[in-house]
Amino acid sequence: MKKSLIIILFIVMAMVSVAGCTSQSKEENKRFTGDNITFEYPADWVIANSQANDTIVAVADPKSVNPRTGYAQTVVVIQKRRLEGDFYQVYNENYATLFNNSSYQRVSEGNITIGSYQALESTYLVTEGDVKKKQMAIWIQRGEEVYVILCSALASEFDKEKANFDIVINSFNFIG
Repeated sequence: MKKSLIIILFIVMAMVSVAGCTSQSKEENKRFTGDNITFEYPADWVIANSQANDTIVAVADPKSVNPRTGYAQTVVVIQKRRLEGDFYQVYNENYATLFNNSSYQRVSEGNITIGSYQALESTYLVTEGDVKKKQMAIWIQRGEEVYVILCSALASEFDKEKANFDIVINSFNFIG
């Protein structure tokens, strides 16, 4: 049961709907602060609704909304879950299961630093029907909790969106 919940938490990137579209100057980033985290995101992005388990917040590019589905295709979802077991073991088991599914293909994996925290990064391709997405998941352990910053875009757009994802990643911080 634990393994199923963790897999659902971290590998299921539920569709994200865009809500509250507003316009602001492109020079200023917006800031999210809540649930003991803070980060910046692009000024022309919006807070979005996410159906992914354990989501703290999702931000999305409203220009990426698929008119057929109504869901944004360029999103960053921040998730938090209580750590049940060893951080590295949970991470490794999650991706061992994920990559056994032929819809997922590993691109890269490594260690990175987010603020003063050591983190794990996994980038992979996901095929959902006729849609191919590229996702980058950054796992951060803080005490007995795991935070995941999940960046997702169409595979053909991911590299173009990297600078926007970096705004979130490079400004991500814990408060409290």
